Order: sequence, then C-alpha cells, then structure tokens
Amino acid sequence: MTLFALRLAAAFALVPLAGLPAANAEATGAPAGGFALADGADHPLSGRVWSVARSAFVPPAEVETAVARARFVLLGEIHDNPDHHALQARLLAAAAGEGARKPAVVLEMLPRDRQGDVDAYLVEGKGTAEGFGEALGWAESGWPDYAIYRPVIEVAVAQGLPVVAGDTPREERRRIAAEGMAALGADEVAALRLSEPLGEAADAVMLDTLFDGHCAMMPREALTPLVAVQRLRDARLADAMISAGGDGAVLIAGSGHVRKDLGVPRYLAWRAPDAEAVAVGFVEVREGESDPALYAGGAADVPPPYDYLWFTPRKDRGDPCEELKERFGGKK
Repeated sequence: MTLFALRLAAAFALVPLAGLPAANAEATGAPAGGFALADGADHPLSGRVWSVARSAFVPPAEVETAVARARFVLLGEIHDNPDHHALQARLLAAAAGEGARKPAVVLEMLPRDRQGDVDAYLVEGKGTAEGFGEALGWAESGWPDYAIYRPVIEVAVAQGLPVVAGDTPREERRRIAAEGMAALGADEVAALRLSEPLGEAADAVMLDTLFDGHCAMMPREALTPLVAVQRLRDARLADAMISAGGDGAVLIAGSGHVRKDLGVPRYLAWRAPDAEAVAVGFVEVREGESDPALYAGGAADVPPPYDYLWFTPRKDRGDPCEELKERFGGKK
C-alpha cells in the first residue's frame, strides 16, 4: 500500500487521552472506550472537530446531525488507523439514525466484482460481522487487519444496512493504465462524467500525491496513467453511492477519495447536484502543528478540502519509503 493511501480527517474537551472512559466518549471526539492509539493522544487537537466552512471547532454532535441529514456521507480514513474506523462506525450509526434510515455502506476495500460474495454471505441476515472478513478473504486482500474495520461492519449488520463493494476491479485498473479512458467506451466515460475536467490545479495535486506516494522514485510522466486510474476509481465509487437508492449511502474510503476538490464528491456533484453530501476527513495530528486549517491539504490561503476535519492520534509507521527503496534496489 502506497503513501497515497496513507496520506490521503469538536470536542470541547481540549486533551482527550488514550483510554478515555466510555462515559465521556459522546461528549468528545474519541471513540467509545477511548482512543486505541497513544501517540499524539495528548496533542491539543486530538479528539477535536474542525468545521472548514465556519473555521471553528464544533462538537461531534454537529457532525452526527449533518450526516443524519445528508443523502451522501463520505468518511475518509487513513487505512491502518484503528481510531478512524471506530469513528467511522460512530458516524455510520448516526447516519442510520438507529434504524430510521438504511443507507448503503459502500466500501473502497472491496472491488465491484465481489458484490456477489458479499450478498451470498449477508443474505437473509445470516452473516455476522465477526465472520465477514473471513468470508470475503480479507486477510489475502492486502488491506490492513479486518479487526480494525470490523466496527463498521458491526454497525452495518446490526442495522441491516446494505453493504456495497464499490471499487474498480484490478483488471479494469490495469486496462485503463495501459489504454486510457478510451478503453471504457465513449458512452460509459460520459455516464460516469469522466469527460469532465477536474482542472489543472486538481490534476497537479493528484500527480504530486502519486509522486510523493511513490517516494519520488518514479518519474512524474510514468505516473500520469495512474491519474486516470484514480479518477476512474472515484467515479466508480460515486456510481456505487448513487446506485444505492433512496436512503443514500455512506462511503468508507481513504481520505484522498473523499476530497471535495478532486475525489468522489466531484462526481456526486456532477451527477446528483441537488443531493446533500458531507465529507469528513479523519486526520492524524502532527507534532508541533496545532493550526487545524493547515492539515489535510490545507494551506494559508487554501482551506482543507473537506466539510469537517476530525483529529486523532497517529500511528507510528516508521519510514514507509524504506520498503519501496529496497524493492528498487536502493536506487533513488
């Protein structure tokens, strides 16, 4: 898994600690039972929620209300952070309104061609969240441990929510990388709104992210076909959300996919312009950085591309580029 997946998120309590008692979890931005990660748990932003539109901290209850009202909810994670999945589960429950709605749960982690397996396991309410990972071969998928994703599936199963495999199958990705969007055919390109330009700035951000995600070890021109792949993935995820039907959908995906400037929200806006959508980016705190506006792609004059940033402790990953350098024989 590249850094693209990893890099690509308010409580009134200023410093929620790891192991925060469950009784306080609803009043703060910590999961029930407290944060699983300790690194950064004492950071002044951990457990707080920042409204990008209002440039202000807000209570988590505001986000819960927003997702309960929206047709489309996009919850952007760092894949290997267990606290992000616990908080996704919290907001999924809020979106479902404890049974009042049944939004589909669209998973980036499962390609569309696995939908039959999902349905076969969950049919007639016989499947369990505990067995879902094994039934879908999660351990062989390359994604982080299913145990940290299980809270999301637990909510889905308990609430009887449809689970949708949303991502582009690997073979289709390879074909687009080799042949470009034309391989889809003009009709499908138009239907998915892949003919719409994102704009030079968004294209540049995507290419820069891919370049950084490959640890600057591949020339930019070699990565250009992957921009088309990323666009296709976003368009497919949006299509899965739109196809879910009247109760809407909640997307569980990497934070890069839920960016409003270049990710799934762009395709939702093109195809369902009247539908309310809320994008939440779960963000790991950085040592020495306490200005929320400078996180998740934000800058002094450019706001972060989400509706809300939800801050959490960080996972210690060492240097993710070291493994890639070894694969390239130590070359830069």
